[in-house]
Amino acid sequence: MKLFRLVTTLLLVAVIVLFVRQNMTTFQRDLDFSLYLFIREDVRWTLKVSTVIFLAGFVGLLVGVVFMFRPFYHTRKALQAERSEKERLLAERAMTLDDKPAQQLNDLQAQARPLSEPQPDTDAPA
Repeated sequence: MKLFRLVTTLLLVAVIVLFVRQNMTTFQRDLDFSLYLFIREDVRWTLKVSTVIFLAGFVGLLVGVVFMFRPFYHTRKALQAERSEKERLLAERAMTLDDKPAQQLNDLQAQARPLSEPQPDTDAPA
């Protein structure tokens, strides 16, 4: 499988190199651009075709990265909101536990004991 991937990668690179080599004269050709903003005279400049292709690819890469990370940022925001909600609910629960009588608080603590701690024997005679 690794050999197949290597061969197909080399074939793809060879096709790309042949394409660039055969079209090198086209890539070196200058393109004329003009921009008229209605506030100044025409702005004119020239760029090579290879530069225009590179700039278009770079802008496309930037736009793709922005759209790729957009769900990531929304997920982080939702996670932060859930954490703050959890902290608020825990603080609210602690406030309600402070208001209950001591007996109910002891019952809740006995129920919340970890499994590693032994349970007190309530059935033993005193």
